[in-house]
Amino acid sequence: MNIVQVIDYFYNAIVDPEKLSQIVAVEERRHFAISALVVAVVVFMDLVAQSLLSVQSGFFYYKLTYGFVALFLINIICIVLYAGLLTITLQIAGYQASGGFIINALALAQIPRMFIVPVVLIFHSLYFAPVFFYSLGSLALVLWSITIAMRCLSQRYSLEPIKAIAYLAAPVIAAGVMGFLIFVAGVMVVIGLLS
Repeated sequence: MNIVQVIDYFYNAIVDPEKLSQIVAVEERRHFAISALVVAVVVFMDLVAQSLLSVQSGFFYYKLTYGFVALFLINIICIVLYAGLLTITLQIAGYQASGGFIINALALAQIPRMFIVPVVLIFHSLYFAPVFFYSLGSLALVLWSITIAMRCLSQRYSLEPIKAIAYLAAPVIAAGVMGFLIFVAGVMVVIGLLS
């Protein structure tokens, strides 16, 4: 794999997600390497952006090393779990969903999140509410990532954009409902034990 192919992934994720979907549709091992690289760069950029928001202590170096590894693994696990739930959702709906494609599409859809550092750096250098713009920029970049994932799914499985958004939201809603029910059951058990 050469640098032109790597740049092609980044370019297509930002400009033409449908083309990215066609590239990732051919399942190869190199897509997983590029996906892991994208997640690593996104985590690193997020740590750098957070470090710009306040004065750093000696703990910063631990956060940069161990925190990077921990956040990278957490992001990979979240992507794999979410891709598994999304694959199951699409297969229940009658589509021939591929877990490998969805993992790569979700990971490569995070490419816009790399731009959080320039957003924070601009407002940090102007001393104009960098924390607010970190939050606002993060939200905007996550929405951009969701849009890329939606366009990849709708191109691959010939879905309307609304259906693709619904399928993307279904695992999140199901996990939220399950989490709420588990929380309520836990509170009821604790109240029962205390009374």
